[in-house]
Amino acid sequence: MPLTSTGAAAEPVQAEPQAQAPRTVTYDQYSVKVDGKPLYIWGAEFHYFRLPSPDAWRDVLQKIKAGGFNAVSLYFDWGFHSAKPGSYDFTGTRDVERLLNEAERAGLYVIARPGPYINAEVSGGGMPAWRKTQAGVNRTSEPEYMKAAREWMSRINPIIARHQLTRGTGNVILYQIENEYQGGRQDADYMQTLIDWARQDGIDVPTFVNDGGANKNWVSGKGAPDIYGFDAYPQGFDCKDPDTWKNLPDYSYVNEWKPESPLIIPEAQGGAFDPWGGTGYQDCAKLTGTDFTRVFSKMNIAAGVSGQSFYMTYGGTNWGWLADPNAVYTSYDYGAPINESRQLTDKYQEFKRLGYMVNSVTSLARTDKAEAPAPSDDALRIDRRVNPDAGTQFFTVRHADTRVKDKDETTLSLKGADGEYPRVPQQGTITVDGRDAKLLVAGYDLREDQRLVYSTSEIMTHARIADRDVALLYGRDGEAGETVLRYAERPKVTVLDGDVTTTWDAERGDLRLNYTHKGLARVLVNGMELLIADTAETAHWWRQDTAAGPVLVRGPSLVRTAEQADGTLKLTGDSTEAAKIEVIADAKKVTWNGRKVAVTQAPRPVELPELTTWKYKEEAPEAAPGFDDSTWTTADHLTANNPDLAGSLPVLAMDEYGYHHGNVWYRGRFKTTGRATALALNANTGPTGQYAVWLNGSYLGSSGDGAHTFDIPAGTLKAEGDNVLSVLVENAGHNEEWGHDYSKEPRGLLGAEVIGGASTFTWKIQGSRGGEDPVDTARGPYNNGGLYGERAGWSLSGYPDGGWKRSTLAAGTEKTGPGVRWYRTSARLDLPQGQDNAVALDLAEADGGSTGYRAQIFVNGWLIGRYLPDTGPQTRFVIPKGILREQGTNTIALAAWSTEGGAGPGSAKLVDLGATAGGIKVGTVAAPSYDAKTYAMPTAGAHVTVDAEPFLNTGTATEVPVSLTVPKGAPTARDVQLTLTTPDGWTATTDDTTRFARVRPGDTVTAAYTVTPPGDPVHYAVLSATATLTQPGRPGTVTGVRAVQVPPPGLSADAYVSDLTLAKAVNGWGPVEKDASNGESAAGDGRTLSVGGTSYDKGLGVHANSQVRVYLGGGCTRFTATAGVDDEVGDNGSVSFEVIADGRSLFDSPVLYGSDGGAAIDVDVTGARWLDLLVDGDGDVSTDHADWADARLTCGGGA
Repeated sequence: MPLTSTGAAAEPVQAEPQAQAPRTVTYDQYSVKVDGKPLYIWGAEFHYFRLPSPDAWRDVLQKIKAGGFNAVSLYFDWGFHSAKPGSYDFTGTRDVERLLNEAERAGLYVIARPGPYINAEVSGGGMPAWRKTQAGVNRTSEPEYMKAAREWMSRINPIIARHQLTRGTGNVILYQIENEYQGGRQDADYMQTLIDWARQDGIDVPTFVNDGGANKNWVSGKGAPDIYGFDAYPQGFDCKDPDTWKNLPDYSYVNEWKPESPLIIPEAQGGAFDPWGGTGYQDCAKLTGTDFTRVFSKMNIAAGVSGQSFYMTYGGTNWGWLADPNAVYTSYDYGAPINESRQLTDKYQEFKRLGYMVNSVTSLARTDKAEAPAPSDDALRIDRRVNPDAGTQFFTVRHADTRVKDKDETTLSLKGADGEYPRVPQQGTITVDGRDAKLLVAGYDLREDQRLVYSTSEIMTHARIADRDVALLYGRDGEAGETVLRYAERPKVTVLDGDVTTTWDAERGDLRLNYTHKGLARVLVNGMELLIADTAETAHWWRQDTAAGPVLVRGPSLVRTAEQADGTLKLTGDSTEAAKIEVIADAKKVTWNGRKVAVTQAPRPVELPELTTWKYKEEAPEAAPGFDDSTWTTADHLTANNPDLAGSLPVLAMDEYGYHHGNVWYRGRFKTTGRATALALNANTGPTGQYAVWLNGSYLGSSGDGAHTFDIPAGTLKAEGDNVLSVLVENAGHNEEWGHDYSKEPRGLLGAEVIGGASTFTWKIQGSRGGEDPVDTARGPYNNGGLYGERAGWSLSGYPDGGWKRSTLAAGTEKTGPGVRWYRTSARLDLPQGQDNAVALDLAEADGGSTGYRAQIFVNGWLIGRYLPDTGPQTRFVIPKGILREQGTNTIALAAWSTEGGAGPGSAKLVDLGATAGGIKVGTVAAPSYDAKTYAMPTAGAHVTVDAEPFLNTGTATEVPVSLTVPKGAPTARDVQLTLTTPDGWTATTDDTTRFARVRPGDTVTAAYTVTPPGDPVHYAVLSATATLTQPGRPGTVTGVRAVQVPPPGLSADAYVSDLTLAKAVNGWGPVEKDASNGESAAGDGRTLSVGGTSYDKGLGVHANSQVRVYLGGGCTRFTATAGVDDEVGDNGSVSFEVIADGRSLFDSPVLYGSDGGAAIDVDVTGARWLDLLVDGDGDVSTDHADWADARLTCGGGA
């Protein structure tokens, strides 16, 4: 029935899925079974959290179903739903009930993968950021972790359970336990508990595991789920040389590990991720292209795999701070069959061809390995499988070495219920091109009276439609094909189109068809229409299964849905160009996208405005010494559950204060002693992150991840009063959980030292607005960090930027100094309706411009990308559907952070990625615009200061003034009461007045306290002053703090370091041991120190990475030691040693190995107050036992 289409789309009304009768999901050694029928799972991985547009979920799910997939695999990202303990959001872009309903509407089974850990190249591997501050090793049965994990599972499991096929209220057929759980952990109690929780929460479908490779983990025993599965990425993830293949593996041996269950690959390679600095997803798409898809998936079928779910089928976008910084940048296109902008690729068509086949040739789900005929060409390999019930045979023909590009030919011998055929094909050969594979079928009943003896063409699909059978076969363009059908008597054959020759063998009852695959040939045989296509032609064919039976459609770019009722076939779909539509269906009338069929229309042109007029504003007022940070969080934690933070006071890591994503600001106040020359800072930003430093408003420089020393320019430091150190740190994201609590690696500023002038810092910290209680719950916690402009709403539509300066981007960068500058523009769009328009934003530098900057890209308040021109490769940023207002005004904002003058974006333009006529209606995602009250910067009506010296003496009284100031312009403060609070064991007294009737604007009141610290040293303490007051008419509280140290008395005589009190003792394994080697994990389990065969009675035994700090007090002149790997680990171990005095490196060794013996250290420490002894590992981990042997100090004038 030839028809034509219009391009207009009418969105069908979507009713909630209706409850059906409960069904069964079981399995045997062959496959998963639904209602007792074997199912070959042809699955597609889709991440809803990478597409922040619930309407667009339907678009992707319909495309997945139309592409031949029968299941969708869904990770559920714990961290995406939980901003803080006990808080879970399942609304808006996190509405997984809607997601599961959409999957059911699309006709897809669901494979549920709720973690708790998912990996997925997302920040923390899906662990919520708040877990980074809690005790208990992740992914173990330790109680603290299990309590948190149960919190998540008790919320997500009931949702999944409600959508199980077995309840008749959903399509969930499988449930995954954990994710690629392997390596050293292997905690069976943990795995078994997850299984038990699932069952307690109502999960009754089969459970399975996805081993991180064919590694035989969780096949049996405690903690083993019902079905063993393994993930397979044989091409790997290095896309830089996409034409280089690996010889793909044969996984048939895995069948032996758990013979009572089917063999499934929950993650079969469907693409590859690309890291920062990679070559781009176009190369990943080529590495895992159509040829790879053919060979890999058919090899898996030959190996007996009865379930493959392809990761990814749609990748999406790492919007916000969603990405794992070690693995991926903003785009998660993955080279997938459906690209980031939701458009179909050539690889999609290959998946469609195979998907249609496994869904229509159902006997493929139940096969045994059988002896295969030898190919006539030794370069080729043939595998054979046989269905034990019907006897249908499946032959996979490929090159023995999958890497070769040669074209070879073969014949094969066939023996079965239809007789023996010593040479197949009887005419010509089977051609196998390089990096190709064919899946051929023999002995198969297309219907009871339509017997396929064999075909050297591949089956795409077949069906009974109305009063005729239809079969669609295909092969490579220009290759010969042969099909043999069996009939009791000579059939009537009519060649409708194409060049097809027929031969009748009366003795066998065989009708042999010979042809060349070219375009489309049509042959009518006894009421069966045989369609013979080349691979390009198959892209135009679509199958839909309706309640009234299957239909085939030829012509459109996509057929989304089909519905038959009262003789009318209602089709919806897309078209990228004008095309006739042919329908094979039992219908008298056809509509396309809700309209009667007329002349096809291609999508209308998309016109996008130029982005030439911008406004800009300098950011980073936080760098100014007078900035009001009184409402910021005080960074004063003295303990942390994270062992990586042990011994570092105060704890500065951003997560400890509820700031988990994006940028965070630190402001540290300090007074100097001595002649300070530099600042030594250490920050952990994660890969691609950076930090920048200002001292008293002067820019000192920037650094990537790690430690860096910043020189202090002359005249920058204040000799009297407070200096203010401002540090902006970018957290690029949290690690995945591959190691032992690897995701808990701290982020943010970790420490700061004044070189040449010891001091104590009082720290304030500010990250994303609201921290774990984000003010923008619609976009959620991943969307914003702590830049001033983010906290002030500069990224949002409706922000009043009338006072900003005008600029073109190129001109605007000419006078830019280091720091953050925001750019805003608006784009009024009126894109054609009734079609799917894909739009991106391209960024580039000005001609000759510097790449020494990075930019966060916001569209209508959504952080859609991070642009790092000096790292790459991404320059084009897809704007997710539903974020862009296609009929209306859009706000585009760039937060450009430059590390050198003149660096910044040179151009930005909207780009049309292509449109399709049709599509589905996608509304704008609901999210708030700017609100002046919500985004008003908090201010304090009064400030409290505590003016203490950085170092106090043990047991000695010191005067500490406490002041309250009311700024000019603020209301008068009344009924003021000042109070100073000190740590336990301290005393604070005052004879001054602490109550004040009123303090007028511009005035300051002060009370001097006498503070006495205890007799023991205190490495870090916080004095906190509080003022209660009324202002204006309402009671309130204002607080100020000051950090101090109480060091031990300075050394006045020679001393061994092991005899001193250690101000800091951080160790990589177990405690720092005094006068003994590191030994094992317990205190006192070390042995006599021994380096290079020499034993030592005195010294420190540590394990990399380690830091030991002692207080000298300025009275020492010399430090000596022998440093080396302890002999208890033999020739193993590899470490480096560093000696630092007041932040200045005095000794830094090369990497020393166990076989190297010791390195002599003799350094001048004259005048130094603090001495740090550092040991870093070089990768040996468990054997990095290091000794500071005979470590001693010469002090007090001694020799």
